[in-house]
Amino acid sequence: MEAASAFLDRFERRGEYLADAIALLAEISTLEEASLAEPGRRATFPLLVERLSDSFDPRLCPLYDRAFAQMISYCRKLPSAVAIDAALRRFGLESESDLAGRKARLRNPPPLVDPRDRKRVRKVLVLSRVTLGADVAITSVVLQKAIRTFPQAELVMFGSSKLLQLFGGDKRLRIRPVRYQTEGGLLERLASWLPVVEAVEQEIRGLRPEEYLLIDPDSRLLQLGLLPALPDDSRYFFLESRAFGELGQGTMSRITLRWLEGIFGPSSENSGEIFPAVSLRESDRDFARVLCSGLRRGGSRYLVALSFGVGGNPDKRVADPFEERLLLSLLEDGSTVLLDKGFGEEELGRANRLCDLVRANGKTVVDLDEGSAAAASGEQELHAQMLTWQGGIGRFAALIGESNEYIGYDSAGQHIAAALGVPAIDIFSPSASPVFQERWTPSGREAVYVIAQGAPGEESHSTEIVLSEVLARHKAIKSASVTAQ
Repeated sequence: MEAASAFLDRFERRGEYLADAIALLAEISTLEEASLAEPGRRATFPLLVERLSDSFDPRLCPLYDRAFAQMISYCRKLPSAVAIDAALRRFGLESESDLAGRKARLRNPPPLVDPRDRKRVRKVLVLSRVTLGADVAITSVVLQKAIRTFPQAELVMFGSSKLLQLFGGDKRLRIRPVRYQTEGGLLERLASWLPVVEAVEQEIRGLRPEEYLLIDPDSRLLQLGLLPALPDDSRYFFLESRAFGELGQGTMSRITLRWLEGIFGPSSENSGEIFPAVSLRESDRDFARVLCSGLRRGGSRYLVALSFGVGGNPDKRVADPFEERLLLSLLEDGSTVLLDKGFGEEELGRANRLCDLVRANGKTVVDLDEGSAAAASGEQELHAQMLTWQGGIGRFAALIGESNEYIGYDSAGQHIAAALGVPAIDIFSPSASPVFQERWTPSGREAVYVIAQGAPGEESHSTEIVLSEVLARHKAIKSASVTAQ
């Protein structure tokens, strides 16, 4: 932690690059004993990498490139990284300067706007952003633009098998599963690149360079553009999403679309504007339709999908007792809550405590998971003030789509809600800077309401103020919904 802090502090105060600090982080992060390597992993990723990425400060993009290129150069010399080193050499990348130099050349790709060139493309490869929220906000915009620009081409997306739950309903898209070691150490994360290279090689085998292209929306699969995947970088289009540092440039969805139109030309006027989208599987949509119909037949008139998930980042939460009071207030005003229990032991524990609280207040709670879902999806009435879901994101996404409203912290849920046209309340904690809030505000055809507790360096609003703002916005959304009915 001290090495990462010293590195950032030295750059901020003096503009100096502290190479020794990066060398120390790389050394600790690659220790064979996991317990000894863990401090280095936490300092490298949650502290250093996320700080450089989430700031949206263009000055820090070259700093990240230099630091991570140094880490890659350290790692490739280790006995356990022979395969990584060999793959880099096949791409002609022998040194740290080779890595950084290649990355610098990617920043201004020539546009591909000649219709004759576009018609030659037979396959478009797209990389996942790894996190589901970013894949909805950013990658789904890339996919839609690719379909419009290259209607004759096969579209392939590389990423987690979970993507099938959000995009598996689109028959024009083939998802090729590749796994990124999100919880792994530095070497494990770098090694995630090797299956991507192998998969890309298989996909383009037998094709001429002009017949394929790869779009990278700043994916962690290639370590934000530092690692190659194609032998010909002229067929590789890289969006450096962290380089947009000024307020007023819009959400990442809008920025992505502007970048795509600069590379591939604007869409035709009659094709309509591109918003983030999901394509849920019909089985998941059927599950949600039947379940929510049962709730409505059982007396539920207004459904609020709710998630307190934070993707493992506790800084995104509003301090207790915000969640308890929000949940009880929603139930007291007659709303039926569909609560996602989240991911991991900590989020599940919080959700279970909320369930105990609701039951103690005399409300009926129905708990569903993948195993019990079938039993609750019949055509009967379902009487409950709260329903909880513990399972795949696809079914919860479908439940969001059947709801009247969505409320949650900055995470995947609000992007899904916006993509499905569900009014959303998006809560940002003081850890999110104004630029970060602007970039990650969801884009959609329906309104998205941002409630910000404050920003770093500012006096944050109290839990009471945030709660009152969320409830006031909820009441306005509910009133408009009831009036429309």
